[in-house]
Amino acid sequence: MERKMRKKKKIEAFDVFLVLFLTLLMFVVLIPFYFTVIQSFMTQQEYIMNSVTWIPKEPTLKNYQDIFVATDMMRGFFNSVIYTVFGVLFSMFITTSLAYGLSRKNFPGRKLIQNMVVFTMYFGGGLIPFFLLVKQLNMINTRWAIIIPIALSVYNMIILRTFFEQLPPDLDEAAMLDGANPLRIFWQIDLPLVKPALATIVLFYAVGRWNEWFYASLFLTKARLWPMQLELRQILWSSAALVDNIPAELGRPSFSEGIKAAAVMVTMLPIMMVYPFLQKYFVKGVMIGAIKS
Repeated sequence: MERKMRKKKKIEAFDVFLVLFLTLLMFVVLIPFYFTVIQSFMTQQEYIMNSVTWIPKEPTLKNYQDIFVATDMMRGFFNSVIYTVFGVLFSMFITTSLAYGLSRKNFPGRKLIQNMVVFTMYFGGGLIPFFLLVKQLNMINTRWAIIIPIALSVYNMIILRTFFEQLPPDLDEAAMLDGANPLRIFWQIDLPLVKPALATIVLFYAVGRWNEWFYASLFLTKARLWPMQLELRQILWSSAALVDNIPAELGRPSFSEGIKAAAVMVTMLPIMMVYPFLQKYFVKGVMIGAIKS
Protein backbone atom coordinates (compact mmCIF):
# COMPACT_ATOMS: atom_id res chain seq x y z
CA MET A 1 0.00 0.00 0.00
CA GLU A 2 2.85 2.37 0.87
CA ARG A 3 4.61 1.53 -2.41
CA LYS A 4 1.49 2.43 -4.36
CA MET A 5 1.22 5.75 -2.51
CA ARG A 6 4.87 6.56 -3.20
CA LYS A 7 4.49 5.64 -6.84
CA LYS A 8 1.37 7.79 -7.09
CA LYS A 9 3.18 10.77 -5.54
CA LYS A 10 6.07 10.41 -8.01
CA ILE A 11 3.66 10.40 -10.94
CA GLU A 12 1.89 13.48 -9.64
CA ALA A 13 5.19 15.31 -9.16
CA PHE A 14 6.23 14.45 -12.69
CA ASP A 15 2.86 15.63 -14.00
CA VAL A 16 3.33 18.98 -12.29
CA PHE A 17 6.80 19.33 -13.76
CA LEU A 18 5.52 18.37 -17.21
CA VAL A 19 2.67 20.89 -17.06
CA LEU A 20 5.03 23.67 -15.97
CA PHE A 21 7.54 22.80 -18.67
CA LEU A 22 4.91 22.69 -21.41
CA THR A 23 3.41 25.94 -20.13
CA LEU A 24 6.84 27.57 -20.39
CA LEU A 25 7.21 26.31 -23.95
CA MET A 26 3.74 27.63 -24.75
CA PHE A 27 4.71 31.12 -23.60
CA VAL A 28 7.97 30.93 -25.55
CA VAL A 29 5.92 30.31 -28.69
CA LEU A 30 2.97 32.61 -27.98
CA ILE A 31 4.76 35.74 -26.75
CA PRO A 32 6.56 36.51 -30.06
CA PHE A 33 3.35 35.70 -31.90
CA TYR A 34 1.36 38.02 -29.63
CA PHE A 35 3.76 40.93 -30.10
CA THR A 36 3.64 40.41 -33.88
CA VAL A 37 -0.14 40.70 -33.73
CA ILE A 38 0.10 43.84 -31.59
CA GLN A 39 2.69 45.40 -33.88
CA SER A 40 0.45 44.86 -36.90
CA PHE A 41 -2.16 47.14 -35.27
CA MET A 42 0.27 49.84 -34.11
CA THR A 43 0.95 53.23 -35.67
CA GLN A 44 4.43 54.40 -36.51
CA GLN A 45 4.38 57.10 -33.83
CA GLU A 46 3.39 54.68 -31.09
CA TYR A 47 6.00 52.16 -32.24
CA ILE A 48 8.74 54.81 -32.04
CA MET A 49 7.65 55.86 -28.56
CA ASN A 50 7.29 52.30 -27.23
CA SER A 51 8.07 49.39 -29.55
CA VAL A 52 7.13 46.78 -26.92
CA THR A 53 3.61 47.16 -25.56
CA TRP A 54 0.93 44.70 -24.51
CA ILE A 55 -2.03 46.67 -25.87
CA PRO A 56 -1.82 49.41 -28.53
CA LYS A 57 -3.31 52.71 -27.38
CA GLU A 58 -4.56 53.64 -30.85
CA PRO A 59 -5.13 50.40 -32.79
CA THR A 60 -5.39 50.80 -36.55
CA LEU A 61 -6.04 48.65 -39.63
CA LYS A 62 -3.97 50.87 -41.91
CA ASN A 63 -1.08 48.42 -41.95
CA TYR A 64 -3.35 45.72 -43.37
CA GLN A 65 -4.71 48.21 -45.88
CA ASP A 66 -1.19 49.13 -46.97
CA ILE A 67 -0.37 45.47 -47.65
CA PHE A 68 -2.80 45.38 -50.55
CA VAL A 69 -1.78 48.87 -51.73
CA ALA A 70 2.02 48.57 -51.64
CA THR A 71 2.50 44.85 -52.27
CA ASP A 72 1.23 42.01 -54.43
CA MET A 73 -0.09 39.96 -51.52
CA MET A 74 -3.49 39.40 -53.13
CA ARG A 75 -1.84 37.92 -56.20
CA GLY A 76 0.40 35.81 -53.96
CA PHE A 77 -2.63 34.69 -51.94
CA PHE A 78 -4.39 33.55 -55.11
CA ASN A 79 -1.30 31.64 -56.25
CA SER A 80 -0.87 29.99 -52.86
CA VAL A 81 -4.49 28.82 -52.90
CA ILE A 82 -3.94 27.26 -56.32
CA TYR A 83 -0.70 25.55 -55.27
CA THR A 84 -2.22 24.31 -52.02
CA VAL A 85 -5.53 22.99 -53.40
CA PHE A 86 -4.22 21.31 -56.54
CA GLY A 87 -0.97 20.30 -54.87
CA VAL A 88 -2.75 18.54 -52.01
CA LEU A 89 -5.17 16.80 -54.37
CA PHE A 90 -2.34 15.55 -56.58
CA SER A 91 -0.21 14.54 -53.59
CA MET A 92 -3.07 12.64 -51.97
CA PHE A 93 -3.84 10.84 -55.22
CA ILE A 94 -0.25 9.64 -55.55
CA THR A 95 0.21 8.91 -51.84
CA THR A 96 -3.00 6.93 -51.36
CA SER A 97 -2.51 4.97 -54.60
CA LEU A 98 1.07 4.01 -53.79
CA ALA A 99 0.36 3.30 -50.12
CA TYR A 100 -2.63 1.10 -50.92
CA GLY A 101 -0.73 -0.84 -53.58
CA LEU A 102 2.26 -1.47 -51.31
CA SER A 103 -0.05 -2.58 -48.48
CA ARG A 104 -1.41 -5.44 -50.62
CA LYS A 105 0.74 -8.53 -50.08
CA ASN A 106 -0.20 -9.99 -53.48
CA PHE A 107 0.89 -6.84 -55.36
CA PRO A 108 3.48 -7.82 -58.06
CA GLY A 109 6.96 -6.42 -57.34
CA ARG A 110 5.82 -5.04 -53.99
CA LYS A 111 9.13 -5.40 -52.15
CA LEU A 112 11.22 -4.06 -55.04
CA ILE A 113 9.05 -0.96 -55.50
CA GLN A 114 8.91 -0.38 -51.76
CA ASN A 115 12.71 -0.58 -51.43
CA MET A 116 13.18 1.81 -54.35
CA VAL A 117 10.76 4.34 -52.86
CA VAL A 118 12.30 4.14 -49.38
CA PHE A 119 15.77 4.50 -50.94
CA THR A 120 14.86 8.03 -52.02
CA MET A 121 14.36 9.01 -48.37
CA TYR A 122 18.07 8.58 -47.67
CA PHE A 123 19.77 9.21 -50.99
CA GLY A 124 19.12 11.80 -53.69
CA GLY A 125 20.81 13.27 -56.71
CA GLY A 126 21.12 16.71 -55.15
CA LEU A 127 19.64 20.11 -55.80
CA ILE A 128 21.41 20.84 -59.11
CA PRO A 129 20.34 17.59 -60.85
CA PHE A 130 16.83 18.17 -59.50
CA PHE A 131 16.76 21.66 -61.00
CA LEU A 132 18.11 20.38 -64.32
CA LEU A 133 15.42 17.68 -64.40
CA VAL A 134 12.65 20.21 -63.86
CA LYS A 135 14.20 22.42 -66.54
CA GLN A 136 14.38 19.56 -69.06
CA LEU A 137 10.71 18.83 -68.40
CA ASN A 138 9.95 22.45 -69.41
CA MET A 139 8.31 23.23 -66.07
CA ILE A 140 10.39 26.28 -65.17
CA ASN A 141 8.13 29.33 -64.68
CA THR A 142 5.00 27.19 -64.71
CA ARG A 143 2.64 26.25 -61.89
CA TRP A 144 3.44 22.59 -62.51
CA ALA A 145 6.95 23.17 -61.11
CA ILE A 146 5.42 23.65 -57.64
CA ILE A 147 2.74 20.96 -57.94
CA ILE A 148 4.38 17.92 -59.57
CA PRO A 149 8.08 17.57 -58.56
CA ILE A 150 7.44 17.66 -54.80
CA ALA A 151 4.13 15.81 -54.85
CA LEU A 152 5.12 12.70 -52.88
CA SER A 153 6.32 12.51 -49.30
CA VAL A 154 7.68 9.03 -48.65
CA TYR A 155 7.22 9.52 -44.91
CA ASN A 156 3.50 10.25 -45.35
CA MET A 157 3.18 7.30 -47.71
CA ILE A 158 4.68 4.93 -45.13
CA ILE A 159 2.27 6.19 -42.46
CA LEU A 160 -0.73 5.64 -44.73
CA ARG A 161 0.55 2.25 -45.88
CA THR A 162 0.75 1.17 -42.23
CA PHE A 163 -2.89 2.15 -41.73
CA PHE A 164 -3.95 0.15 -44.80
CA GLU A 165 -2.02 -2.88 -43.55
CA GLN A 166 -3.94 -2.79 -40.25
CA LEU A 167 -7.30 -3.24 -41.99
CA PRO A 168 -8.82 -6.73 -41.63
CA PRO A 169 -8.37 -8.69 -44.87
CA ASP A 170 -11.77 -10.29 -44.31
CA LEU A 171 -13.45 -7.06 -45.40
CA ASP A 172 -11.85 -7.18 -48.83
CA GLU A 173 -12.57 -10.88 -49.23
CA ALA A 174 -16.23 -10.40 -48.33
CA ALA A 175 -16.53 -7.51 -50.78
CA MET A 176 -14.93 -9.57 -53.56
CA LEU A 177 -17.41 -12.39 -52.91
CA ASP A 178 -20.20 -9.83 -53.33
CA GLY A 179 -18.82 -8.89 -56.75
CA ALA A 180 -16.92 -5.69 -55.90
CA ASN A 181 -13.87 -4.92 -58.02
CA PRO A 182 -10.54 -3.72 -56.49
CA LEU A 183 -11.25 -0.07 -57.33
CA ARG A 184 -14.62 -0.15 -55.60
CA ILE A 185 -13.12 -1.90 -52.56
CA PHE A 186 -10.45 0.78 -52.36
CA TRP A 187 -12.85 3.72 -52.77
CA GLN A 188 -15.91 2.61 -50.80
CA ILE A 189 -14.49 0.31 -48.10
CA ASP A 190 -10.83 0.89 -47.33
CA LEU A 191 -10.56 4.66 -47.77
CA PRO A 192 -13.42 5.53 -45.35
CA LEU A 193 -11.83 3.30 -42.71
CA VAL A 194 -8.57 5.30 -42.76
CA LYS A 195 -10.27 8.71 -42.72
CA PRO A 196 -8.34 9.91 -39.61
CA ALA A 197 -5.04 9.08 -41.29
CA LEU A 198 -6.14 10.79 -44.51
CA ALA A 199 -7.09 13.96 -42.61
CA THR A 200 -3.73 13.97 -40.83
CA ILE A 201 -1.77 13.63 -44.07
CA VAL A 202 -3.94 16.23 -45.80
CA LEU A 203 -3.03 18.64 -42.99
CA PHE A 204 0.67 17.81 -43.37
CA TYR A 205 0.55 18.38 -47.13
CA ALA A 206 -1.56 21.54 -46.83
CA VAL A 207 0.82 23.17 -44.33
CA GLY A 208 3.80 22.22 -46.46
CA ARG A 209 2.23 23.58 -49.64
CA TRP A 210 1.04 26.79 -48.02
CA ASN A 211 4.47 27.49 -46.51
CA GLU A 212 6.35 26.59 -49.69
CA TRP A 213 8.79 29.26 -50.85
CA PHE A 214 12.17 27.54 -51.44
CA TYR A 215 11.30 25.64 -54.62
CA ALA A 216 9.24 28.61 -55.79
CA SER A 217 12.35 30.78 -55.50
CA LEU A 218 14.26 28.24 -57.61
CA PHE A 219 11.74 27.47 -60.33
CA LEU A 220 9.73 30.70 -60.59
CA THR A 221 11.44 33.85 -61.82
CA LYS A 222 8.19 35.49 -62.95
CA ALA A 223 6.65 37.47 -60.10
CA ARG A 224 3.10 36.80 -61.31
CA LEU A 225 3.53 33.14 -60.31
CA TRP A 226 5.00 33.74 -56.86
CA PRO A 227 3.16 32.22 -53.89
CA MET A 228 2.28 34.23 -50.82
CA GLN A 229 5.32 33.12 -48.84
CA LEU A 230 7.67 34.36 -51.55
CA GLU A 231 5.85 37.70 -51.55
CA LEU A 232 6.27 37.78 -47.77
CA ARG A 233 10.01 37.25 -48.13
CA GLN A 234 10.19 40.18 -50.52
CA ILE A 235 8.26 42.33 -48.04
CA LEU A 236 10.59 41.43 -45.17
CA TRP A 237 13.60 42.28 -47.32
CA SER A 238 12.46 45.59 -48.76
CA SER A 239 11.15 47.93 -46.09
CA ALA A 240 12.22 51.07 -48.00
CA ALA A 241 10.45 49.92 -51.14
CA LEU A 242 7.24 49.44 -49.19
CA VAL A 243 7.22 53.07 -48.09
CA ASP A 244 7.86 54.25 -51.65
CA ASN A 245 4.96 52.19 -53.01
CA ILE A 246 2.35 53.84 -50.79
CA PRO A 247 0.37 56.33 -52.91
CA ALA A 248 0.86 59.96 -51.80
CA GLU A 249 -2.86 60.69 -52.13
CA LEU A 250 -3.57 58.61 -49.03
CA GLY A 251 -2.30 61.60 -47.05
CA ARG A 252 -0.64 59.66 -44.25
CA PRO A 253 2.79 58.18 -43.51
CA SER A 254 3.28 54.44 -43.93
CA PHE A 255 4.74 52.18 -41.24
CA SER A 256 7.03 49.57 -42.79
CA GLU A 257 7.46 47.49 -39.61
CA GLY A 258 3.71 47.41 -39.13
CA ILE A 259 3.24 46.31 -42.75
CA LYS A 260 5.72 43.48 -42.21
CA ALA A 261 3.90 42.30 -39.08
CA ALA A 262 0.55 42.51 -40.86
CA ALA A 263 1.94 40.53 -43.80
CA VAL A 264 3.09 37.77 -41.44
CA MET A 265 -0.40 37.59 -39.94
CA VAL A 266 -2.09 37.50 -43.34
CA THR A 267 0.05 34.52 -44.41
CA MET A 268 -0.60 32.63 -41.16
CA LEU A 269 -4.34 33.10 -40.71
CA PRO A 270 -5.67 30.95 -43.61
CA ILE A 271 -3.85 27.77 -42.57
CA MET A 272 -4.71 28.43 -38.91
CA MET A 273 -8.39 28.62 -39.86
CA VAL A 274 -8.23 25.23 -41.59
CA TYR A 275 -6.78 23.36 -38.61
CA PRO A 276 -9.89 23.43 -36.34
CA PHE A 277 -11.92 21.60 -39.00
CA LEU A 278 -9.34 18.79 -39.15
CA GLN A 279 -8.37 18.73 -35.48
CA LYS A 280 -10.76 15.91 -34.56
CA TYR A 281 -9.43 13.61 -37.28
CA PHE A 282 -5.86 14.78 -36.73
CA VAL A 283 -5.81 13.85 -33.03
CA LYS A 284 -7.59 10.56 -33.68
CA GLY A 285 -5.22 9.65 -36.50
CA VAL A 286 -2.12 10.39 -34.42
CA MET A 287 -3.45 8.42 -31.45
CA ILE A 288 -4.41 5.39 -33.55
CA GLY A 289 -1.02 5.44 -35.22
CA ALA A 290 0.72 5.62 -31.85
CA ILE A 291 -1.28 2.72 -30.43
CA LYS A 292 -0.84 0.48 -33.46
CA SER A 293 2.86 1.14 -33.78
